[in-house]
Amino acid sequence: MTTQQQHTCLECAQKIADWLCLVQRPAGAGFPPAGNFPFHVLPDGQECPANNWNYAFASMGLLGAFKVFKEPRYETAALAMGRYMKSLQILDPFHGDNHGAIREVTPFTNWCYTRDALSTAWGFIELYRHTHEAEYLERARLWGEWFLRKGCDDDGWPWWGHELEPASDPALPGPQMCPQIQGSFQGGSLNFLYQLAKETGDQKWVGTPFRRIADRFVEHIQQPSGFYASIERATGKPPATDPQGGLHRANDDLGSLGLLCAYKVTGNSTYLASIEKYLTAVFAGQMADGRFEESVACIPVVLNILHEGAGLICKPDINPAAIAQALTALVDAQSDGRFNPRMRGGILEYGAAHKTTATGGWKSGVVVRSSCYALIVLPKLAAGTGDYLTA
Repeated sequence: MTTQQQHTCLECAQKIADWLCLVQRPAGAGFPPAGNFPFHVLPDGQECPANNWNYAFASMGLLGAFKVFKEPRYETAALAMGRYMKSLQILDPFHGDNHGAIREVTPFTNWCYTRDALSTAWGFIELYRHTHEAEYLERARLWGEWFLRKGCDDDGWPWWGHELEPASDPALPGPQMCPQIQGSFQGGSLNFLYQLAKETGDQKWVGTPFRRIADRFVEHIQQPSGFYASIERATGKPPATDPQGGLHRANDDLGSLGLLCAYKVTGNSTYLASIEKYLTAVFAGQMADGRFEESVACIPVVLNILHEGAGLICKPDINPAAIAQALTALVDAQSDGRFNPRMRGGILEYGAAHKTTATGGWKSGVVVRSSCYALIVLPKLAAGTGDYLTA
């Protein structure tokens, strides 16, 4: 990176951290949702509640920002998110096999997506590393036990989601569960299991269930194109219509990072070859403005695996100019708040074009997904602070 690129990346990251502090609900006595924040903020003022996994990556990003910028309110905001995350975990004695499970949105949500809950538990590990509070690590372990007990199908692949108790109003529409689909995004589950093994020293977390996920990811989920794709359980092939609308394509939901973890556990070079095949597909599809697809959320994910895999992943055909162009597309997507001051500093997930126009519905808003990935990865690239999303 040039000095100017470093400055631009750090400036962008600090603005994201400031945005998270701006939209977070303040702590206060008798205020139940203290610490939470919206998943997206739109130009017309609409906001959507964050899901459990958003708190994990936001807290990682803010803790990283605290270490770089020495701003105490970033740490304060991250720890408030940690307290909210704790409120989502089921620890009371009245839920039987769901002891340790993590609810999706609020302490009253009766379901979870398996991968979302896993990311929350991953966040507990990182909060433990920062605070040294044993409770966080124990919460991560309890979720891991629930995952081993109930989280996976007969192939060893994580279920799309779980209903934790009956809905309070069965007449209301429920979440999209897709039990017939094995989601490609579940490859990212490897990261939590790897980090839990590192932190506890217990190798069962990288035992048979871990290796079954890694092997199925490269043998069945990865397609001849190089991309990872959700498949039907019955046929082993991608469905005619992706229920997520192509959300996890260039954005592999940190599955390639999980494969790097699997390589470090097993030494199996098949996992590195899979990552290289994926990266070839990603860069082959790069758009003229530097994006790899419509959403910029994939850019920090791709740059992170290049950074983490340096010296292991061999991709000499990736042009450094293409990487620089992707980085520019990401930082250019930062909102200046001209349409809504509560958007200022967040990342416009669907690109810089939305800085000058508010059309496009929810796609014209700032989104936690791209914002938090960027907040974690940009300081890593610019300042060498690599505590999060590591292998």
